[in-house]
Amino acid sequence: MSKATIAHSAVRFAGLLALAAIVACENPLVVETSSRIPAENVESPANAQLLVDGAIADFECAFAAYVVQSATVGEEFIYAQQTADRVPSDRRTTTSSDGRYALAGCQSFGIYSPLQTSRNSAETILGYLNGWTDAEVPNRTRLISFAAAYAAYSYVMLGEGMCTLAVSRINPDRSIDYGGEIQRDSVFRSAIALFTQAITTAQATANTDILRMSYAGRARAKLNLGDYPGAKADAQQVPAGYLKNATYSATVGRRNNLVFSDNSVTGDQSSVGEPYRTMVDTRVPIVATNTTSAPGIRHFYQTKYTSVSAPIPLASYEEAQLIVAEADIRAGSLATALPILAASRARGGQGAFTGTTQAEYLAELIDQRRRELFLESQHLGDIIRFGITLQPAVGTPYHFGGGSYGTQLCFPLPQAERLNNPKIGI
Repeated sequence: MSKATIAHSAVRFAGLLALAAIVACENPLVVETSSRIPAENVESPANAQLLVDGAIADFECAFAAYVVQSATVGEEFIYAQQTADRVPSDRRTTTSSDGRYALAGCQSFGIYSPLQTSRNSAETILGYLNGWTDAEVPNRTRLISFAAAYAAYSYVMLGEGMCTLAVSRINPDRSIDYGGEIQRDSVFRSAIALFTQAITTAQATANTDILRMSYAGRARAKLNLGDYPGAKADAQQVPAGYLKNATYSATVGRRNNLVFSDNSVTGDQSSVGEPYRTMVDTRVPIVATNTTSAPGIRHFYQTKYTSVSAPIPLASYEEAQLIVAEADIRAGSLATALPILAASRARGGQGAFTGTTQAEYLAELIDQRRRELFLESQHLGDIIRFGITLQPAVGTPYHFGGGSYGTQLCFPLPQAERLNNPKIGI
């Protein structure tokens, strides 16, 4: 068993429902299973690295699930089969009572509970590291940079995908600090604060990988807040050639690349969405088949990820450059944005860009982000941020189970959160 798997078993928290479950376990009739390791036995300075590894593993599983779910809402994927609880996100009619996105584990494409788990795992070990000493944990500052960066990225995904959020925490004494309902801008500000801590500690320990990852992540969070100069300044700190991947493997199911599992030559649960099928772009590699699912969806599959072990980009120089270009376009500096757009087009095998107006440049930027960041968790956030016209269009008849495509883009705060959180009204 790997260190990450051991740590996950020891310290994972299953979102807010798990918080409620922990409270329930105070009942003397509830017997703790002998197969579980009490968290207090592993949350010690000697296990600091193990705990950080576990938090990263929690994030990577949640991230893969978020990539698939956000792709399904955000037109990169069409759900092609007949499992009823996967329909709402695809049809864009998700409600707070839908269980898949809210309560399912990451292997089943849940996002709320898995991302809350990864956030809480990272913030819990971060709290311990901030309290422990360098004598207890020799590489403490370096580990702080990892924990802060991955906690911050959990906030980014939650902020981009959720309509609103609640942030609750388990204290060292196992009491719970419940959080009230907060808006997306507050979520991004929390991410920025954590990225700033990650940047400071990464600089102190010459941890260039986490430093660049955190600059890219903070730029992304600032972009969501409309702080374009701040986003540009951070994105400019990401050097050419930089790539930060979330890693996956075939060892156990929760370590699989779920994009490949869902859509590939062997994965036919989803098909590539219509806007991406005819792009003829090397960054959007698509294969068309003659196979059609029971609901009538022809199978198109991506080859960007070619196995369950394929990594998924989390941050990159190319993303950072498109952030710089967006900031310049919004500031009216089209001449400085043009070389970035031209380089992006060249990577995809496109010809020269011929736009001249700010509106044309912004439309080109949106299209380049769609191509460059295909199936990397970005497009749903872009749809919301830019107000992109959706395909299939709102009101188009849905292909399975009746109804039509709706307008629900972000995921609502789950009903289970409202029922279990005393600081949120029903």
